Amino acid sequence: MFKFVLVLLLIFGCSFDDKTGIWTGDTKISNKKLKNENLKTVFQKKENVSSNINLLSNRKIIFDEINSNYSWTQKYSNNKNYIGHIDFSNNGNFIKLIKLSKNLINKNILYENKNLFFSDEKGNIGVYSTDINNKIYSFNFYKKKHKQIKKKIHLIIKDELIFAADNLGYIYCLNYKSKKMIWAKNFLIPFRSNIKIIDKYIFIADEKNKIIVLNLNNGNKVDELYTKPAKTVSKFENNFVIDDNNNLLLLNTNGNLYSVNLVNNKIINWVRNFNSQDQSIFNAKPLIIFDNKILITTYEKISLFNQNGSRIWDLNINSDVVPVISGNSIFTINKDNYLVIIDKNDGKIIYSKQLNAILEKSLGKKYKRIKKINNLFLSNKKILLISDNSFFIELELNKNVKVLSVRKKPFDVYSDIVFVNNQLILVSKKNKLFQIF
Repeated sequence: MFKFVLVLLLIFGCSFDDKTGIWTGDTKISNKKLKNENLKTVFQKKENVSSNINLLSNRKIIFDEINSNYSWTQKYSNNKNYIGHIDFSNNGNFIKLIKLSKNLINKNILYENKNLFFSDEKGNIGVYSTDINNKIYSFNFYKKKHKQIKKKIHLIIKDELIFAADNLGYIYCLNYKSKKMIWAKNFLIPFRSNIKIIDKYIFIADEKNKIIVLNLNNGNKVDELYTKPAKTVSKFENNFVIDDNNNLLLLNTNGNLYSVNLVNNKIINWVRNFNSQDQSIFNAKPLIIFDNKILITTYEKISLFNQNGSRIWDLNINSDVVPVISGNSIFTINKDNYLVIIDKNDGKIIYSKQLNAILEKSLGKKYKRIKKINNLFLSNKKILLISDNSFFIELELNKNVKVLSVRKKPFDVYSDIVFVNNQLILVSKKNKLFQIF
């Protein structure tokens, strides 16, 4: 009865007092730090930013140290979803490896110890060795009654274990070295989030925006927390990050950002709402944590918050790509195809220019062959853009922004992009695996 009442409170947006708590399982979650103003909408409408701003001569772009990845064991690389300044030479060479599956691959691919981990819509989970150029493990958990259902599977790797969660409500654990199933659980409601692990706990959210905490060793449910569900379905999935204090942050499909500690103190730290009242469908990019700050990118706004939930600044920019942060700057491309560079400390736009104008200056009318830019990265002090039709574009960042190189690859990008060992790994739309150097 208590759980039902509290769920209604969340659904209808009622405020909390300083004494009550939220019951999850058999454990009481304190929300004494949660104030009424924390539930207010932080979205405010402003004019879009789409104008030319030249980089000032005295403005220097500072990069973080190059991040050399040797593994990519979860979606968005790590617990902070922070990719940063990557090590990738982009010399134009690539190797086409095998076709991973005859069935459509799920976009979530991972890498560890020279092994690529993947799944397909038929429910096959595979491990491919780049060392011996062959599959070393394949497993299908599903019975005949699920054969015709397309499986969307999220993966995470830890200590030779594969954890898989799907759109049927199953989550299971496999040891790919011993080729044994460790455990499997069915929660009946489809999972709809990336997966995070803290110590011996797994964190995942279902399509009703409920956070579920599982014991890593046996899959038993340890706790659960209801957050406000969305009224309509969008492409956006619940998104987790973990800060330096083991606080779990969830941006859910209703546009609510929760900061909770379900490991130590079992408290709700704060809640913010990023969904405007005139928007029925919420869309956003993955949360990113860096320098104890939280970057939130929604359909019309980029916002920077402290880990205590206080807003530092926000800009009305509709980002078409996941922003990248390094040093003193944030890089993105807005819906009007402007390359935008933001000072991360004060939120000021320090550079803004139509990407087509930058490309046309170097390529002439050939720039029209380049389709929509879906990915932006920083590599070796350069901006790397990857288009939907696999143009790899390098931009130099010096006193101005100019094109260094444009290379067309003979494939279309389909999967997530993974950076390891100074190379880029992806799966094409034809399920072919590529290593790019």
